[in-house]
Amino acid sequence: MMTMRDFVRATPFFVIAHRGASGHAPENTLAALRLAVASGARMIELDVQFTSDRKQIVFHDHVLGRTTNGHGQVKNTTFETIRSLDAGAWFDPSFAGERVPSLEEALALLRDHVYLNIELKPITDRQTAREDIADLVATIKRFDYEQYMVFSSFDHDALRLVKDIDPLLHTVALNVPHDNRPPSEVVFSCGADGFGCSIHELTRARMADANAHLIPVGVYTVNTIEDLRTVITLGARAVVSNYPDVIMEAYERMRSA
Repeated sequence: MMTMRDFVRATPFFVIAHRGASGHAPENTLAALRLAVASGARMIELDVQFTSDRKQIVFHDHVLGRTTNGHGQVKNTTFETIRSLDAGAWFDPSFAGERVPSLEEALALLRDHVYLNIELKPITDRQTAREDIADLVATIKRFDYEQYMVFSSFDHDALRLVKDIDPLLHTVALNVPHDNRPPSEVVFSCGADGFGCSIHELTRARMADANAHLIPVGVYTVNTIEDLRTVITLGARAVVSNYPDVIMEAYERMRSA
C-alpha cells in the first residue's frame, strides 16, 4: 500500500467503515472488521480502551453493558474477564460467542489490507494520558502501521500528545459539538492534519475554509444516499459509514451517472 499521506493526496473520495461494518455485524469485533475488509472499504475506524491490567482492546464505551453481557467499567475490569464476555449476541443471535478483540488481533487482521483510523477517547486521567498514548503508539509501530493510519479525537489535547510523541504521526481533529470555529482554526490549534465533523455540522462555509487551507475533511456518520449526495455536493473527501458496502456502491453509481 502507498503511505497514508500519499493515499489521501491521490484519492478524491473514500469510505471509512465505522467500527468495522457495524451495520452488518457487532461493532468493533473481528467479524465487523472482516466484513469491512471484504466490502472493499479503504479505511476502517475503530476505538481503543485500556483494561485494568493495561491491555489494549478494541471497544467504544467506557462501560461494558451496551455491547456485551458484562457490566462495570472497562478500566476496572481485567482483560481475561472481558475476553470471557459475549460481544455479539446483543446484535444478533448469529453472532453469539463473538469476543472483544485485543488491538493486536485487530492490527494483525487488518495490516496490509486497509488504512486505519483509531479514535482516541477523551482523556479522563491526565496523569496517565501520556503513558497510555505512548503505549498505543508503540503497539502501532510494532506492527509497522504508523505510515498507514491516523489518530482522530474530539479531545484535541490527546492529539497534541500524539504529535509530541511522534510529529510524523497523522491526526484528525474531530469538531467538538457547538464549536463554531472554522476548520483551519481548529486544525492549526492542535497541529492536526485533517478535520472531521458530523453531517449536521458540514456547511459550505466550513468546506470553503478547509479548501482554502488545503485541509482534508471527513464526515460522519453517513448511512443514507441523501446524506451521501449532500457530502459529495459540498466536496468532503471521506465519509464514515456503518454500511460501507452500500455507500461505496451508491458513490460509484453517482460517479458513473
